[in-house]
Amino acid sequence: MSEAAAIVGAYEHPTRFAPDKSEWQLLAEASRGAIRDAGLSPKHIDALFVAATAPEGGQLGLCASTMAADYLNLKPKFIDETDVGGASLGYYVNRAVMGIHLGLFKCALIAYGATAKSRKVNVGTVSYNELTGQEMTPIPDAFEQIHGTTVIGFMGMLTQRYMHDYGLTSEQLAHVATTMREHAILNPQAARREPITVDDVLSSKIIATPLHKLDCCVVTDGAGAIVVAHPDLFPECAKKPVWIRGWGEALMTHGAGHTDWAKESREMVTRACSDAYKMAGRSPQDIDTAMIYDAFTFNVIVDLEGAGFCGVGEGGAFAAAGEMKLNGGSLPVNPDGGGLSSNHPGRRGIFMFIEAVRQLRGEAEGRQVRDAKIAMCTATGAAFLARRGSAAHILEI
Repeated sequence: MSEAAAIVGAYEHPTRFAPDKSEWQLLAEASRGAIRDAGLSPKHIDALFVAATAPEGGQLGLCASTMAADYLNLKPKFIDETDVGGASLGYYVNRAVMGIHLGLFKCALIAYGATAKSRKVNVGTVSYNELTGQEMTPIPDAFEQIHGTTVIGFMGMLTQRYMHDYGLTSEQLAHVATTMREHAILNPQAARREPITVDDVLSSKIIATPLHKLDCCVVTDGAGAIVVAHPDLFPECAKKPVWIRGWGEALMTHGAGHTDWAKESREMVTRACSDAYKMAGRSPQDIDTAMIYDAFTFNVIVDLEGAGFCGVGEGGAFAAAGEMKLNGGSLPVNPDGGGLSSNHPGRRGIFMFIEAVRQLRGEAEGRQVRDAKIAMCTATGAAFLARRGSAAHILEI
């Protein structure tokens, strides 16, 4: 499976605010950009994966892949819009590799676009009922649903528990935010490029105890796409392929109220990463750079520990010691600035793959990780708060 498919095209839309464009337009422009980057044509695309953005109140709702195929004038053999929140795009990569390996198709387009900033949708601070504009059908054992629990409220509870159990501090979380901002300053497309300090993070207002405003991702418009292809197509491609050497996925559930959410969030990441390492024949020590889904600073700590880059309870110290920094760190994380500073339209998974491809190709001008040959992407998303999915990938040039 480690030689089944590779990413041959990638494109990130440069916009962070596009009130004059629809989600469809952004998605289409990103899709065309990825196909062009691959050196292929729309006729090569025989599988399509599109994340529905209905939970963000957008225009791309149910049947998003079918609607997108129509909008893009594609006739794919295979479509999918599996929804596990921010991890959805990672799940699509897994399914693209499996489909190519099984001979179902040879060339998959994975695309996402959203206009959360233009539409003033603050995804993390409203309840799921408000996001959808209707009362949701109760899900099993959803005791938190009736209280209108928000994404940020849920993450605040997880962070507080982790602090209690493992000694994580607000100062350590602040180092995650400042590191991402240092990287964003090097990225001309990043939404936020003003320097910030640990004190700036700690003095920003509390959104959900103990998380401050600067512990939370930016809200932007944006779009991105990648093309995943069978080796048979490599001779037609314009650039060197980036192999998808290993991947894994895992989930966690509410467990009828018995799940230790903070602990299980980390162990879920461990399960996904363990499968990715095994498939790729790699270990944490082999990774040159990591793209970690950073909707909140806390997510980065959980993934650092879950992926084995440091020990359990050591993620905060790892961040505070500067180990994630592009300059001088042992593991540069999110050289583009991540969701905390570069962009976060609602589901950021696609942008991690795009930045990983840039780094491995040596195309990340101004923020290039020296001699980057192997990258890891980890993403966790919420189907509904405590029902979560995680995806992990190892990419290699």
